[in-house]
Amino acid sequence: MKLNTEALRVIRERSGQSQTGLAELAGIDRANLAHIEAGRRRGTEAQIVALAHALKVPVTAIICDDEAAA
Repeated sequence: MKLNTEALRVIRERSGQSQTGLAELAGIDRANLAHIEAGRRRGTEAQIVALAHALKVPVTAIICDDEAAA
């Protein structure tokens, strides 16, 4: 499962969440979330699921459609 970092950022911003707020809701360190969102780190499956739940969106909203990109 590969995170779509652009979708994550857009959904986070549209929801009015800061990186700090989203990180707290998802149980992820804010610095780690910043690296994940910037594409410098890959999020784990558990982190991707936690982010989707924290944003109240389906996991499919924040992953890449093309699994070949993973």
